[in-house]
Amino acid sequence: MKKWLCILLALSATAAHAAANDYAYAWTIVPDVGGPAYQVELTPEVYAALTTSDLRDFDVVNNAGESVPTAIYRQAAAAPRNPTFPLPMFTVPAAESETTAAGDDAIHLHVERGPDGRLRSLDAATTAPTPMPMPISGTGGARNPGGVAARPLPQLDNRSKIILDASRLHAPLLSLRIDWNAATDATAHFGISASEDLQNWRSIVGNAAATRLTQDGNTLERHEIPLDRAPPTYLMLTRFDNGPALPNLQVSVTTPAGAQQPEQRWIAATSDGVDSSDTNGTTFLYHLPAPLAATGTNLQLADDNTVARAQLIYAPSADPKARLALASMVAFRLRDGDTLLSNDPMRNVAAQRARDWRVTFSTPVTHAPALEIGYTPDRIVFLAQGGQPYRLLAGSAKAHHADAPIDVALAQWRSSNGPDWKPPLIVLGARTDAGGESALIPPKPVVVPPWRTWLLWGVLVAAAAIVGGLALSLLRKQG
Repeated sequence: MKKWLCILLALSATAAHAAANDYAYAWTIVPDVGGPAYQVELTPEVYAALTTSDLRDFDVVNNAGESVPTAIYRQAAAAPRNPTFPLPMFTVPAAESETTAAGDDAIHLHVERGPDGRLRSLDAATTAPTPMPMPISGTGGARNPGGVAARPLPQLDNRSKIILDASRLHAPLLSLRIDWNAATDATAHFGISASEDLQNWRSIVGNAAATRLTQDGNTLERHEIPLDRAPPTYLMLTRFDNGPALPNLQVSVTTPAGAQQPEQRWIAATSDGVDSSDTNGTTFLYHLPAPLAATGTNLQLADDNTVARAQLIYAPSADPKARLALASMVAFRLRDGDTLLSNDPMRNVAAQRARDWRVTFSTPVTHAPALEIGYTPDRIVFLAQGGQPYRLLAGSAKAHHADAPIDVALAQWRSSNGPDWKPPLIVLGARTDAGGESALIPPKPVVVPPWRTWLLWGVLVAAAAIVGGLALSLLRKQG
């Protein structure tokens, strides 16, 4: 107990009255739940206000204007971000007379569930006669919340459908990934329907394409189908085209990170046109509203039926003159009638904080492509000290924040409340002015008038002469 009291006293001792006018902007923080500590997520608006690459020009104050113990929040045990799970798969054979576009025919099902509600077997057919048994594609696995570790199906052609069991994930569905044997080139078109009871189906994706094409050493690949946070349920995947069968099919779904883990966010970069120093017209410039550490990129070409190899380059905020290559990729935008096919985003990259970006193509491109940058927001944590509302202050040319040893306090609370305890996440309110734009202006350097410099040198010379005279006088007396 004494040790705990010492920790709290040490943290409390860091509190001091903060000069709000030293910061440009303020955001109100009103916790709607009680707790000893809180965390808030930095928004692009806050990033734009910060002037240091290490995020030091901010503070959190209580309703008395006193600084409270604050630090950049670091997760004790970070969960996978936007984890991907393989899904249990059940095939539904098509009737002999079914056309390739028939996606809404009645499906006759006999379902067997386990005690936990998971699908154990599924007898299915698209015609009324004898059902055809279709076992699930695998057995239990620890990594799959659906209870089935999916093994690849032999193939998927235009005469079959697949039912996917995503009902056990308990999280919205961000995207579906469809992959198959790398030796097979194909562009496949799918429709996706959803159902809560395996009887009534509603369309959630009308027509989406997945592709893998190789030619002259180049590969065009797109495997993700956005699901726009569809609820976890049963999904039916229907193939529409007459292309080759897809051997060793694998289907997985991506869900958001846990509620207490930062999710990857996307922000559009502003195009600054063609780089004037590039005489070939193959480099386009972009900037973000604030320096962000990229964890993903999404480059989309502007013109239909275009394919080009691109390199993404950024200038880190710590050294704006440097140019670092992040990734090379083949970008494409292919249109066939109403069907548009383009490259997937790159979701697992790592770059330093940067505001300025450029995209260089190996061949000229007519119009500037659209560039989005994915990033994982930083969070700050502060102790509930004093009364609310609290305020986040940010943006200063002279005030800088030092982290308080909050990790020690959080560890103590975890030991009392369990290893999964985390400070509640609070949403920032609207931005208001604190010190305004003047807080972002560096203080003027002190200019010493020339006469003061000459006066100082004169004093130093006179002092040196006096010391020399005293030394000579002492030497004569000793002689």
